Parts: sequence; C-alpha cells; structure tokens
Amino acid sequence: MEKSSDSEEPKNIIFFLKYFSACTIVTAICLHAINIHPLNVLVHLIGACTWSIVGFAWKEKSILLNFVPQVFILSAGLIWTYLG
Repeated sequence: MEKSSDSEEPKNIIFFLKYFSACTIVTAICLHAINIHPLNVLVHLIGACTWSIVGFAWKEKSILLNFVPQVFILSAGLIWTYLG
C-alpha cells in the first residue's frame, strides 16, 4: 500500500469537510424545525464556516456567495442576542 502524496492530503481534508458540512447544515435545519435555540444557530454557523472553507478551496464563487454571508449573519445574530 502506497503512502499518499502531500498534494492529495488537502483533497482528502476537503472531501471530508464537504460531507461534514452537508450533514451539519441538515442537522441545523432539523434543529431549526423543532426550535432548539441557540444550538440550531451554532450548528448552522459551524456548517456555514466549513462550507466556506470548501468554497475557498474549490474557488467556487456560488458556494462562497451562499455561505460567507451566513457566517456573518449568524454571528451577528448570536452577538446581538447574547452580548447586545
């Protein structure tokens, strides 16, 4: 069995992050549906952050357009709610 090269390692991390992010967003939607706050927002924020990382790695502007604003919106909502 060959050892993977260094250039394959980031691809493996992004592959993992892609599915982790998708599962996290689905979990957040379920939490939103049953109104478990603030856990729903925190889980969604984690998913949006990790999807943003995937978008940067892929240089995929549509993913960035969707998830980067969510990071700021969700963060601002948490700050407003708990520190404002």
